[in-house]
Amino acid sequence: MDRINMNTIVTGIRKEKVLYIFLLIGLVVMYGAFIPCLMDYYIVRPEQSYFSFFYDNFLKAPYMFESIVIGMAVAALYCLTLQAGVSTLIVSVLLFILTHASYIKYINRKELLKLDDLRLTEAAGMALGYFRFALNRWLVLLAGMLVLFAGAGFVLDWFGRKVWKGSEGAPYVKEESENGQDAAKENHSRRNRRIMICVRMLGCVCLCAAIVLYTDHFLGARYVVDVVEPLVPETDRYVLYRFLQNDSLSTISVDRVEESYDYLLSKEPPKEAADGANYPNVIVIMNESWWDTDNIQTDRITFSQDPMEPYKELEDRCITGYLTSTVYGGGTVRSEIEFLTGLNAKYYRAASAYAPVQGRELPSLVDYFNGLDYETVAIHPYYGWYYDRDTTYAAMGFDRIIFEEDMQYRDIYTRYISDESLAKQIIAEIDTESGGPEFIWALSIANHKEVLDYTAEPAADYDYPIDLELRGVELDTDDYDTLVNYVNGIYLANQAFSQLVDYFSETDQPTVILMFGDHCPLFTPAVLKAFGLEDEGGDGERVKRLYSTPVIVWSNFSREEPVFSGESMYYLPQMLIDYAGLPDSDMMRILRYERSYFKTNSPRFVRDASGEALYECTEEQLKALSHFKVVQYDILHGEVIGRDIWRPIIDRT
Repeated sequence: MDRINMNTIVTGIRKEKVLYIFLLIGLVVMYGAFIPCLMDYYIVRPEQSYFSFFYDNFLKAPYMFESIVIGMAVAALYCLTLQAGVSTLIVSVLLFILTHASYIKYINRKELLKLDDLRLTEAAGMALGYFRFALNRWLVLLAGMLVLFAGAGFVLDWFGRKVWKGSEGAPYVKEESENGQDAAKENHSRRNRRIMICVRMLGCVCLCAAIVLYTDHFLGARYVVDVVEPLVPETDRYVLYRFLQNDSLSTISVDRVEESYDYLLSKEPPKEAADGANYPNVIVIMNESWWDTDNIQTDRITFSQDPMEPYKELEDRCITGYLTSTVYGGGTVRSEIEFLTGLNAKYYRAASAYAPVQGRELPSLVDYFNGLDYETVAIHPYYGWYYDRDTTYAAMGFDRIIFEEDMQYRDIYTRYISDESLAKQIIAEIDTESGGPEFIWALSIANHKEVLDYTAEPAADYDYPIDLELRGVELDTDDYDTLVNYVNGIYLANQAFSQLVDYFSETDQPTVILMFGDHCPLFTPAVLKAFGLEDEGGDGERVKRLYSTPVIVWSNFSREEPVFSGESMYYLPQMLIDYAGLPDSDMMRILRYERSYFKTNSPRFVRDASGEALYECTEEQLKALSHFKVVQYDILHGEVIGRDIWRPIIDRT
């Protein structure tokens, strides 16, 4: 009878263990299945119920990817802790923070959070200012379901402890103890525990490795080989997928780098250049947060004076248009590196944009002008250590580098050195007596959001030339003051460019002056609403305006005029050099060839040469851009076979 009872108890315990394992696997699977859609439901905030949203979307590939990664993460933590509740709680807290942070970035910048954003101190400082919670049904649903799953994990832990405790207290175990086998049993138990610890650690390591390998495979297979993403609202979704998505070229196939160079250069012969005896001065200004206020599409806000008036007054003397920036609201370094290198920032990390020059060559536009015996000058009225510009500019080969402490003119616009002071410094750097050509790269700071620490004595009660009037909309004090500062900064930037044009119009030296904006300034949802640019449920014209920046170019000699109609910013150096009538380089030939297929190729927009949105590439387009990406890999990560890619062809021959 005792034997029958013992067998019954043991059998019952085994069934409970099987049930526990079954419930544990079920918890991990359900958690991985439901949470990714829940995260996006929080971002999208549709009118439909969560379960309808889940039914419509859960089979999509990015959700399946997220489900597998999240499930493996919970399983890996369980191997470490043997606590389902603790494992799901840790993952839930991290996913909650990620989801809300992505939502904050989305409503402010119209894109989701990426891993590389955490490396940008500027972006992090801005994010902290907006990271606040507002109680609503989406927040309650997100937090509630995460807590529900964590609670289920703790209940499962209680059940598991009961099952294993019952196993250890079974009559058969007690009988062994009474027969004097305690020592053998203890040794056996220790050995089993050590084996289990090793198995758990091995399982955790294997799961972590599987997460890394699967993530690299999935992202690499989809976004390193191919070129474009569908231009539809769904591309703004998939929180974890976007966070992990890596646009670097680290997994691209580079077996035939030389073949890619030969292919691209064979498609575009060098252009003939003008007489090298009279090369023009080339002045380029990338103006901080310079944006066209004509993009405001409402009468809710009016200005006492048009902020773009000086710009419009120059339209009969200059060439004007707009470019497509790869960023909105921040990320100046991306636009900067695109212009100076001709590389597409879509395919490498923003935080590491200047990392390649630390200990390696980075071919750039500076090589081009040095090859033509220009004096090359970089001017930035801010600290040189910011984004490592001091070491970067030196590595690029600028002859002279001027930061804020080196400037002769340092008048302040509210907080930072003004655009007027930058214009005066540019004039001071041009030696009108020598007659030798100069290339000046100037990066303004005046209209940067007031989050950077520059001076302890910002200008108080600044006498703004433009007043704002609001109708039918209210802004808090911070939004209103920031908006007044932005708008007047745009006006003063236009004035500063006009002053440069007036000055060089009186000189005999041939000169080209170009100014473009790095990105649209960061506007809060309240300001976007005042502008008539609030979220309209899709990309369309609204987002196009937010990712567009103005460009203006002037010269005191006649050349074939370029057309700026939304080109990606990394094409701009090629367009400028062609306009100036200067010799070709291999990089210019490659960019010119790529432009014959793509007018725009940014994370937000992909357009063909005619400006039409692309949803998938032709075989020719795919081949051209695949070769271009191999070249970009070689420059950033490879052996730099194309180290002379920017050298003017006339210089090399």
